[in-house]
Amino acid sequence: MTSFITKAALAVTLALGALGAAGQANAGGVDVDVRIGGPRHYRPPVIVRPAPVVVVRPAPIVVRPAPIVVRPAPVVVVKPGYGRCSQNLALQKAYNSGLNRAYVAKVGPNRVVVNGKIRGAWAKMVFANVRGCPRA
Repeated sequence: MTSFITKAALAVTLALGALGAAGQANAGGVDVDVRIGGPRHYRPPVIVRPAPVVVVRPAPIVVRPAPIVVRPAPVVVVKPGYGRCSQNLALQKAYNSGLNRAYVAKVGPNRVVVNGKIRGAWAKMVFANVRGCPRA
């Protein structure tokens, strides 16, 4: 009786193993691609991918104009009277230096210009517009 049970257990084990192997073979058969003839007849698919395109653009040229610096004109305060060259004093000094028919041509903040004639030719003398009218 032990030999019968042993034989029956062995038959059941073989049957269960065959069922499991059949299920695996069946599932594997769906995905398996078998080709006859070896590698000579089989060509793998050729996948062509385009090369990546790299675009290099030059950096933009930025032209910045030079800043314009505007400096205000110096402020000159002319105080009449004391400390300035009087027009009469400038004319007197011009006459003493030999300038004939002298007249004051221009009075500016820094100088007094006197025009006249010396020996028949027109000439000009410039005096500083400070006390005492020195020649500039």
